Amino acid sequence: MKKLAYLTSLVLFYIVAIVLLFVFLFSALAFLEYKLEIDMPFIDIINGRGKVYVPFIGLNINVPFNYAIIIMWGAMTYYAIYFYAFKEFLKVFVKNKIFETKSLKRLRFFLKLNILPIVYIVLFTASFLIQGIPIRFEDDYFIVLAHLVIAFLMYLYLDVLKKGSHIQEENDLTI
Repeated sequence: MKKLAYLTSLVLFYIVAIVLLFVFLFSALAFLEYKLEIDMPFIDIINGRGKVYVPFIGLNINVPFNYAIIIMWGAMTYYAIYFYAFKEFLKVFVKNKIFETKSLKRLRFFLKLNILPIVYIVLFTASFLIQGIPIRFEDDYFIVLAHLVIAFLMYLYLDVLKKGSHIQEENDLTI
């Protein structure tokens, strides 16, 4: 079961990384077609917006030419890093020796990645309050709640591993 979870996280990481690469490449090509008026395959410019056609699955992706594309690239890069760290987190369970310094560093990094969306949503909400825009609780807040729960569970698990590492070190020192 542990290996299945690890393989699933590995597949998720590669899927997210490939989608990030695809979106980054084709949105950059759409921008080049928009600015330089060069005809690119699978890309059309309609009403000042890029439209990317994915040939294998028949998907159409709208590419905005404003700051939203940078936010989309940032979010997708974050989740590529997130799933990489998740894969490394699950690799700890597949190994025979859990209480290693490297394992604790991987878990700390994954914990920090789960805290980052909380900081983002606080800044996002503060910007709405400063601008006087009413706050709407939508999908962003649910995702942050999920990250908060994962961060809490990671904190507890990390604490258990720190104590286990300390006990293992004491056990190794005894004769």
